[in-house]
Amino acid sequence: MKKSERLNQELIYLSDKKVFHLKELEEAFAISERTALRDIADLEQLGLAFYSETGRSGGYHITNSKLLLPIRFNTSEINAIFFALQAIKNISETPYSNEYQKIQAKLLKNLPTRLQEQIKLQEEFVQYVSQPSLNKVIFFDLLLKACIDNDLILAENQQFIKGKQKLQLLDLFYQAGNWFCHAYNLDLKRWFVLRLDKFRMVKQLKSDRVIISKNELSESYQEYEQKHYCIPYQCLLTKIGEQKIKYNSYPIMQIMHQGQKIYLNGRYNKEELHYLVDYLISLGSEVKVLKPQELRDSYLRKLKQIIKQY
Repeated sequence: MKKSERLNQELIYLSDKKVFHLKELEEAFAISERTALRDIADLEQLGLAFYSETGRSGGYHITNSKLLLPIRFNTSEINAIFFALQAIKNISETPYSNEYQKIQAKLLKNLPTRLQEQIKLQEEFVQYVSQPSLNKVIFFDLLLKACIDNDLILAENQQFIKGKQKLQLLDLFYQAGNWFCHAYNLDLKRWFVLRLDKFRMVKQLKSDRVIISKNELSESYQEYEQKHYCIPYQCLLTKIGEQKIKYNSYPIMQIMHQGQKIYLNGRYNKEELHYLVDYLISLGSEVKVLKPQELRDSYLRKLKQIIKQY
C-alpha cells in the first residue's frame, strides 16, 4: 500500500476513536513501530489534533471529536464510485431520484482536471445497462421511514386486502423492476409481499398495541416462509439458465450442481403457482421442469396457451 493510501486509511480508522495506541496502528496496518511513529507525525501535519500521555492509561488522545480532514480517493476508488452512480440511476425511483446527478456533479467538481477528463471519457465510452424502475412509488419516503423506525402504519394496498390495514414492515427490496416490502398485517396476523407502487394511502399510527420488534418480525417471517412455501420443486437448468436465474432470482430458490447437471430447487405455495410458472416460462428452453407433477402440468398448460396464439 502506498504511503498516501495508508495515511488515508489511518484517518478513516481513527475517525470514531477518542484514544489510540501505537500498537493499534502497527497491527491494523502491518507496519513497524518506526513507520507508525512517522505516520503519526504526518497525520499531525495533515491536521489531526491530538496529545500524548505516558503510562498504563496513556496513548494518543484525539482532541477534535470529528475528523474534518479531507479523505482522498485513489483512481480505482474514484472509478468505482462513478460506476456505482451510473449503475443505480435506472433504479432510482426513490425520494432521492433527483439527487444522483447532483452528487455526481459535486464529486466531479472536486476532482483534479486530469481525473475529471478521465471520468468524462468513461461516461462516453462505457455503456451502463441496468433494469429501470417500472412504476412510480408515491409513498417511498414514508414507507422507508416506517421500515427503519419500525413504525405501525395504516395503509391501503389492495393487492390482497380491500380497505385499510395495520402493517409493520420488515424490509424493502427491489426486484424485476419494482420495489416490494415484506409486510405483517397485525389484524390478520399474516405476512404479505406488497408492491410499493400499489400503496394508495400511508399514515403513521400512534401505537395502540405492543409494537413487534425487528428481531421478532424477522423470526416470524422465517417461520412463515417455511410454512407458506411448503411445496418443493426441482428443475434442470442449462448453463445459460443458471446465469439468467442468478441475474433475477428469489430467496427461496437455490442452484445446485451435481456432477455435470445443474438443478434449480425451491418451494412454492399453491396460491402463487401461476407466478412461478410465468417465471419459468421466461427462461425459455434453458429450463426443464422435473417435479412435482402439478408444476409440470401447469407449465405445459401455459405453453399450450402460448402456442395457441400462433
